[in-house]
Amino acid sequence: MNRFLVAASLTLLPSLRAEAQAANAKSARVDSLMATQVAANGPGAAVLVIQDGKILHEKGYGLANITTKTPITSTTTFDLASCSKQFTAMAIMMLAERGKLSYDDPLTKFFPEFPAYASKITVRHLLNHTSGLPDYMGVFRTGPAGISAEPSSREALTMLTQIREPIFAPGEKWEYSNSGYVVLAQIVEKASDMSFPAFLKQNVFDPLGMSATIVSDQIKAPAVNRAISYAPAGGGFRDADYTPLNRIYGDGNVNTSLEDMFKWDQALYTDRLVKQSTLAAAFTPGTLNNGSRTNYGFGWTIAEENGVRMVLHGGAWVGFRTNITRIPSERFSVVVLSNAANFNPTLIARRIATIYLPDKLPPKVARTVDAKTLAGYVGTYQLAPGFTFDITLDGASLFAQVTGQPKRRLGAESDTRFFVIESEEIEMTFNKDSSGKVSGLTLHQNGDRPATRLPN
Repeated sequence: MNRFLVAASLTLLPSLRAEAQAANAKSARVDSLMATQVAANGPGAAVLVIQDGKILHEKGYGLANITTKTPITSTTTFDLASCSKQFTAMAIMMLAERGKLSYDDPLTKFFPEFPAYASKITVRHLLNHTSGLPDYMGVFRTGPAGISAEPSSREALTMLTQIREPIFAPGEKWEYSNSGYVVLAQIVEKASDMSFPAFLKQNVFDPLGMSATIVSDQIKAPAVNRAISYAPAGGGFRDADYTPLNRIYGDGNVNTSLEDMFKWDQALYTDRLVKQSTLAAAFTPGTLNNGSRTNYGFGWTIAEENGVRMVLHGGAWVGFRTNITRIPSERFSVVVLSNAANFNPTLIARRIATIYLPDKLPPKVARTVDAKTLAGYVGTYQLAPGFTFDITLDGASLFAQVTGQPKRRLGAESDTRFFVIESEEIEMTFNKDSSGKVSGLTLHQNGDRPATRLPN
């Protein structure tokens, strides 16, 4: 019997050694990928790869602080920016599960000072980005009365109460809304009788052992080991941390590290925070008034590629750029946190997923489309008033330029569907009328958003 056990153990060793070598090879490929994105003497990123409850890769690249030459590590904290919305949604789900609120409660139940239209806006609308509230950042730029130069979250709510009409009827369409999540954080405070930072600390961060994680309500976040965020300037980088809106939370301002994000990710497979039946709503697309579905749940984007279902979110605030991509069927997650404004974490997360799951998520390869077909797409397409796509042809490649943004090269998935080479998750389909003439395009980013072709 003992001889059998020894023999069996010995036969396992080559298999384990091969698995370790394969894992090391994949980590080395991540290192190579990051070497193309991060300079050793500049800001960078932290990368976490998880599968089946194990950390496959956890590493920092570049500097958390250029002046002090402090390197980025797994304990460096970053502002999650809009990836914070998943924590706001979790707080709402916890309160709903405890009977403190309902997803169908109207906004005016919590804040009757809103105009009458808010009686038709529900908590669910706020979670799903279908409320019709305008962006508070735009409202702030108009100089609303009685609002300080560096407003608090409560003042952001006050700004929104001054809006007399929504930009669309609740549930009529999907439009990404930072305002909705600022309001949700204020609802958490009303329903729990606690500050939002204290609620998350007591109910999420402390129970999960996320000791490095905070919600900041200050102009300069007091998080431990926090990276400074940077933006390109004059061939180098400048400190980009300041904005007068830094005190506002709910839509952002959760500061955390890779080590704590591992704890958060793993908790989402359990009932430690809410029941799985409750959490399912976060990963379920919202429904519009006309019955159509969006690609957004509660604090998470829902996507599918090659038959693989993903839940993910990205974030951008000052110089921070973040992404978490989860593939629950594979119990696989990638977290990318960056302190460089010119870094693309969503693209990097997608490419890292391809390294670890090549059979599930093969790399996109642009196919050749004939020049006549490409030429037929050249023109200007209007997504909204003042917001257009200019499609141009240079040689054998199409380029798209959105209002106020640089020109991006497109790769063809088919004769009509294209993706942005530098941001593979952004896709568009050119649409034709019954006569075969190109009449518009549909942008596939956070849902399907049609754009009409303008006359030449």
